[in-house]
Amino acid sequence: MAVITINEWERGVVFTDGALTGTVGAGRHRKRGRAVWQVVDVRPRLLQVPAQEVLTKDGVQVRVSLVATLEITDAAVWVVASANPYDSVYAALQVALRDRVAGVDLPELAQARSALLEGVEDALAPAFTKLGVTVTGVAVKDLTYPQEVRAAVAEAALQRQRGLADLERARTEAATLRSLANTAKLMAENPMLLQLRTLQAASEGAQVIIHRRLEDD
Repeated sequence: MAVITINEWERGVVFTDGALTGTVGAGRHRKRGRAVWQVVDVRPRLLQVPAQEVLTKDGVQVRVSLVATLEITDAAVWVVASANPYDSVYAALQVALRDRVAGVDLPELAQARSALLEGVEDALAPAFTKLGVTVTGVAVKDLTYPQEVRAAVAEAALQRQRGLADLERARTEAATLRSLANTAKLMAENPMLLQLRTLQAASEGAQVIIHRRLEDD
């Protein structure tokens, strides 16, 4: 009778004469003669759905990919339910991604990228339970827009920056004009201030030219 060791991160699925007879956890186990063991690694793992081209609700083609975290919760079901369980999970996530992208227009997709796949885990939970797996996290990995869209976004950002610069320049010019107007008004109302300012400029070494009106003899 052989002995088989199951590691902490594994589960052993046991078949006897072709029938499922149980699942065992970590430890050393005796393997009976007619029993067939299939060892399943149950550690969480990442599954990536590569970038694919999908049309948004308003007809813009984008390239989008996702990454999901999987955890096998029932090793026996995982082995028995599907010949290619990873392919089944992959296909379900791919369809969910396409449906979500097709349900929003481009501006909404750009603004709510992080929320695009919210609730996908719950929506797919019944199907994944039948495969013996739980999806604990799904997120958009990459989102690529067409070249013309990227160019339009870049141009809009540039125009915003130019507009902000023009606004700041206009504010500065307006403040300067207000200051000059206030100074001119103050000088007009108080001629003595003009004389004091002239003396101050002279004391600082500035060239001051005083015009005298010559009266006829």
